[in-house]
Order: sequence, then structure tokens, then C-alpha cells
Amino acid sequence: MNKKDLEKFEKDNELWDSKQLGASAEHAKPVSDEEDKALDEAMGLQLLSFRIQKPVIEKLKGLAKLEGIGYQPLMRKILTSWVRENEHRLEQLLTPKEAVEKADKLFAQAIKLKEQIPTLAPLSNERIFAEGDYNKALTESNALYCNAYEKCADPVLKRHIKLRMSQIGEIIDQELKDAHDEKYGKKKRAV
Repeated sequence: MNKKDLEKFEKDNELWDSKQLGASAEHAKPVSDEEDKALDEAMGLQLLSFRIQKPVIEKLKGLAKLEGIGYQPLMRKILTSWVRENEHRLEQLLTPKEAVEKADKLFAQAIKLKEQIPTLAPLSNERIFAEGDYNKALTESNALYCNAYEKCADPVLKRHIKLRMSQIGEIIDQELKDAHDEKYGKKKRAV
């Protein structure tokens, strides 16, 4: 889409949203199989076929109407949300070595973010997101190390896990001390 087409489309956004444009059957045309596949590929979608009880579908249609979307997009939204909420359970399938490799990547990401955060403007969206990402990476890496340690039989890998968990503990202890000192006006200790 060129810039002129994009500008025209943006001007018509409200008309599309209100369905004054794009909702007329007389102007609709089916897309080719190739175009349909290309769209699915671009959106990362895969066709799925399964059976659901009719009363459930009827309730989904009603709930979708309340959401202002079709029932199939609502089903996609529900499934995506459930997977996001439960994907952490997949870590149980990792071997200790795989868990440690994943944890090491997250730990490295947390360290980079920790160094970057002070350079960002206080209360900026960028800093708030970086702080959230930092906390998530540190927490997830610690959980992975803990789970790997419980299943690990390799003494070298166990020592590595203990070291990383100790480093995470030191980071958290220092952050708690800094927060306490900041709250109660004590001078910060140099790191």
C-alpha cells in the first residue's frame, strides 16, 4: 500500500468502524485461495476445525455480540488468553539443561535492562516498561533455576544454578536495601 492509499484509508477509519464503509454485500468479493493463505500467513494464523456443542456456540455468539466482534474472533481471543495465562506450565517439560539455558538468557536480559533503566527518564513509558520487563525476566529466570535445581543430577550444572540463584538473591537484597534507604532517607551505598 502506497502513502496516498494509506492516507485515504486513515481518513475513512471512522466510516469503516461505523460500518458505513465495507459492510455492504454488494461491494464484497471473495478472495482467492492464494490471497486467503497469504493473509493467514501474514497474520500467523492456521485454519483449525473442531466440533463444539451447539448451546456453547450460541452462548459464544451472544457473548461475542456484547464484545462487538464475531464469535470466531472471540474464540481466538479466549484461547490466546488461556495459553498466555498457562504457558508457564510448559516449563515443566524442560530438561534441567534446557531450563538453565532459558534461565541464563532471561538473566542476561535482566542484567542488560538493569543497566539501561537508570538512563531512561523517570516515569516515562519506556522506563516503566523496561522496569516491568526487568522484573519479569529476573523472576522467571529465578523460577527456572529453582525448578531445574530440583530435577538436576549433574553436579556442575547444580553449581552453576546455585551461583545464579545466589546472584539473583544479592540483586534483590540490594534493591530492597536501596528502597529502604530511599524511603527512610539514608545514604545509598555504592555498588
